[in-house]
This record gives sequence, structure tokens and C-alpha cells, in this order.
Amino acid sequence: MTWPSRRSKLATLLEDLDARIHATTLRPDEALAIGHALLAFAGHEADAFSALAPLLDPAAQQELAAEHQQIAEDLTLLEWLARTTPDSPDIAILTTSLVRRMRFHIDRDERLLARAEGRIPGP
Repeated sequence: MTWPSRRSKLATLLEDLDARIHATTLRPDEALAIGHALLAFAGHEADAFSALAPLLDPAAQQELAAEHQQIAEDLTLLEWLARTTPDSPDIAILTTSLVRRMRFHIDRDERLLARAEGRIPGP
């Protein structure tokens, strides 16, 4: 697969995530599915944002990685809560928090990918 087609597929994946995260009704199963898809995309972020790598502050790169780690940990916790105590009020609280953070993360990823592809001007 050539780089432009790979980048296009990543952009399509990110657009799909954006539509799903903004359309979600905040159900835990939807948040889990979107969260796992987000982490799958995160595995390709280095390639997707490679054009921006020299421009991104190392602290910003570390922040992105830390967000991925926190989302992964929260997904694990949400899965555990849903499995062990499905009536827990913590499920709704964690789901709401997780969806809010994923929305922010996906919105930022879309802006970064657009810059990497030259669709919007850089900083």
C-alpha cells in the first residue's frame, strides 16, 4: 500500500471514529467499542503524523502517549465494572468521562492529521 492510500485510510478511520464518538448515546458498550478503535488508530499515529514529527514538541508527543495509556486503563476498568457490577453508578460516571476525553483526543487527532496532509496550515 502506498503512503497516500494508507494516509487516506487513516483519515477515513479517524473520520469514522469522529462520527461515532459524537453520535454516541454514552452507552458503555459503545464507549468500549469506540475506545478500542481509537487505540487501534493510535497504533498508526506515528505514521499518520510523521510529517509533523519534527514540529511536535516532545512533551506534546509524550502527552499523546499518556492519553492513550489512560484511555486503555479506563477501558479496562469499564470492562471490569460492566462485567462484575453492571448496576454500579460508577459505570455511567466513567463512561461519561471516557467519552468526553476521547472526543477531545479524536478532535485533536483530526486537526493533526489534516496538518500532516497539508489540508490546513501549520502552527
